[in-house]
Amino acid sequence: MKRREIKRTAKKMLKGNWKVAILNLIIISILTGAISQIILTVLGTGNSFTLIESAIQGTLSEQQIATESSIAANLITTLVSIFVGFISGLLYAGYAWNILDMIDGAKLSIEGMFQTFSRARIFKTAGLVIVTAILVTLWSLLLVIPGIIKTYSYSQALNLMKDDPSISIMEALNQSRKLMKGEKWNYFLLQLSFIWWYIAPIVLFALLLSASVRTIVASLEAGSNEGFAIIIGFALLFLVVMLFVFLISFYVEPYRTTAQQLFYRMLTDGAEYNPEQPIDHTKGNNQYEDKDNQLDDTTF
Repeated sequence: MKRREIKRTAKKMLKGNWKVAILNLIIISILTGAISQIILTVLGTGNSFTLIESAIQGTLSEQQIATESSIAANLITTLVSIFVGFISGLLYAGYAWNILDMIDGAKLSIEGMFQTFSRARIFKTAGLVIVTAILVTLWSLLLVIPGIIKTYSYSQALNLMKDDPSISIMEALNQSRKLMKGEKWNYFLLQLSFIWWYIAPIVLFALLLSASVRTIVASLEAGSNEGFAIIIGFALLFLVVMLFVFLISFYVEPYRTTAQQLFYRMLTDGAEYNPEQPIDHTKGNNQYEDKDNQLDDTTF
């Protein structure tokens, strides 16, 4: 199935499921935002009280308070960002699994998004997310390109673990690596076809801004208020563009995720894949095991 056919099929599968798919994204956004704010509020308040108490006791100078407050705030923000990113990764994995269930014939639901948090799955799924992040980071330390290659090599590990919960973390990564051999470029092009939804409005804004730079500079040098008015206009236009990108994401993300999961299902089922008659994938899926070297991963 070609890229256009994948996208056409994905849009067809979302028919009647758009509301739930968008609602799930809204829930993810609210949960991640709420978790971040709650943790920062609790930890930030506790840290402030500790510093205030030390200051009252005379054990900290004003300069020390300012310095330690800044260091503590940066450290807390970094740790919270990592933790929220981790939770967000689990939520988005559940979102993708929910979409995959829809592709396999199940009804898209809100509760299906939280299947990665079930007692039977959360520890292994969390471990896979962490190990994948570590491996990709280590490969990226060599050069950017190896990190990108490994990102695509391991991109199907979570899906493989969903199809076969009994496999280990390393088995999921190895099976994903083999499954994506020779398919990385196709997967990249599929993702790229959705990125333009976000890039196009920003590029248009940048072109419009660059074409108006001379006018703005000339107006400012002449002491005219017109230059300030143009700057304010562009600032408002930028906010409109960002709002558009944010809103359009609620259309693009379900569409993109469905297309990506459809791509995966076509890889696992091959010529047998039929959107009208999906195959049962509740059994083990070990046909991608291999003993190849981990470095044998350059085939796109």
